[in-house]
Parts: sequence; C-alpha cells; structure tokens
Amino acid sequence: MSETADTADTWELRTRIALAERSVAEDVCDSVLAEVAAHCAESGEHPEDAFGSPDDFAEVVAGERLPAGVRARRDPDARTTADYAIDVTTQWGLMTFAVGAYELVVNGLMVDLTAAALLGCAAIAVGVAALHGAKLALHAGSRIRAAGCGLATAVAIILAAVALMAGPGTVIAHVPTPAICVLGVLLPAWALFYDPPPAPAPERLPSEAWLRKLPQLLVGRHALPRARAAELTREASRHLAETGCEPEEEFGPVAAYARQLAAAEAPRQHWWRRYDVRSAAGTVFFGAYLVDNLHSHGPVWLSVVAAAGACVSAAELIDHLRRNVKRDRRTAT
Repeated sequence: MSETADTADTWELRTRIALAERSVAEDVCDSVLAEVAAHCAESGEHPEDAFGSPDDFAEVVAGERLPAGVRARRDPDARTTADYAIDVTTQWGLMTFAVGAYELVVNGLMVDLTAAALLGCAAIAVGVAALHGAKLALHAGSRIRAAGCGLATAVAIILAAVALMAGPGTVIAHVPTPAICVLGVLLPAWALFYDPPPAPAPERLPSEAWLRKLPQLLVGRHALPRARAAELTREASRHLAETGCEPEEEFGPVAAYARQLAAAEAPRQHWWRRYDVRSAAGTVFFGAYLVDNLHSHGPVWLSVVAAAGACVSAAELIDHLRRNVKRDRRTAT
C-alpha cells in the first residue's frame, strides 16, 4: 500500500473518531466518508487537501446534519442519572401492569392490598432499582459498585419472595385493579416520551487516567473480553510511546475511542443470537413461569429463581430499547 493510501486511511480513521465524538451516527458517518472517497477518487486529491483536517471536517458535518441541541453531546453512550431513573420507572411500570392484569383476571375489579403484598412489592421495587444501579456501575467501569448493587438485588428478591409467601395477610385497603393497570401504562409512557438532558462533555483526561479508563469501558460498557480489552490497551499504549503523543490528541476522548474499538471487534450475529432477542425470550420465559408458580402456590425457591431471571432479562431488554431510543433521538434531524 502506498504512502498516500496509508495517509488517506489514517485521515479516514481520525475522521470517524472525530465524528463519533460529535454524536454523528454510524450510518451518517459511512455515507459522508463514502462521498469523500468518491470525490477523491474522481479528483485525485488527498482527503485533507479537499476537506481539511478531521476535526474541522467533523465540525462541518455535525453542524449541517445534527440538531443544535445534540451537537453539544460528546459521549452519546454516556448514562446519566436521568437515564437511570427512566429505566427504573419503565420497568416498574411494566411490572405494575403485569400485576394489575393478573389480578384483574383472577380477582376481578377489586383486590385486597395486604401487608404482605405491600412489603413484597416494595422489596421488588428496591431490587429493580438496585439491578439497574449495577448496570449503571458496570457501564461506568466500576465493578465494586456493581457487585454491591447485585448483592442488594439478590437480597431484595429473597425478601420479596418471603414477604409474598409468608408475610402478614392483614388487609390494608381495597384497590381497583383497573387503576393498577392504568398506573402500569402511565409510568413507561412517561419514560418513553421524556427526553432527558444531554450528558455533560467529558473532561480531558491525562495519559495515565485515559489508559486506565479504556479497558474499563471496553469491558464494562461494551462487554469485550477482559483479555482482549487489555491487549487493545497495550497496543494503544505502545503506539503512544512510539509517537510521544497524548492519547486525547491521538485517539480522541476515551469513550469515543472505546466505542470505535468495540464496533470494530463486534462480529456479525444471526438474529436469534442478538442480545435483545435473547433478553426478550428470557423475560417471557421467566415471567410466565413466575406467574404460573405463584398461581399454583409452588415452592418459594422456584418463585425466587423465576423472579430473579425475569428481572435480569427485563432489565437487559429495557436497557437495550432505551439506548436505541436515545440513538434515534440523537440522530433525528
């Protein structure tokens, strides 16, 4: 490969990173770079001579193809407190609707709210919040916090099962089951239509902090194997040692570079192996088994296992759907 081609490939790689930093979607990025390649093939010019530096070109593309409110975002995959609250609220709503529909079929228009049910539902709500907290911690690369939230989730599920099966049966109030269903619809509807504020731009990291953060993001946020994440980090470190450049200058923000590496590592999957399909199947399977076991007054430990499986699968599915909604809103023009 010629030196000119090498330089053109380097320009394209740096442009991809620069476009990712500015929240330009991958399909838009591919389309823009295809236009650049076609122009350069026809004119014989080098991309930098025709379109300027990668950063300047990316700024132009972002200014033309992204709404003003989106241009300020520097890490489109960042998860904020608002995202966490929306995910938790959505899952609370779906679970509330499922409970309301079940009670409507089994008990009719009115249901007795007992102390056991109230305690069990409260424990389940805490478990859902802790489960999403574990996902948020993993996304940020903090495995210690994720482990603590995971432990809290397990304890909450066990307490919920014990409360529902052996808690006090004192009736606190009579609740209309349609109202439970309505609440179960309103909660995810609010979460779906609420657009949270953008994540703040990440601060510039020194070299050592950048290299520490890269494998954390590759493993926690993008689910790459730990060994592969360490290998990619060593490659980046060797390159920086050879060039003497700062990582922010050479590769861009660490979140954008991790996203680029993860996209390059991701294999093409059949639809039945997709993450969202497996999560949806797991949610349906465990949820149906949980309802059946509760209805037939089966063993408590089976209810605990089914509830844990349903919560984990539903959390994964909701997180995937929320990220798709964020991506669509970010790239909408």
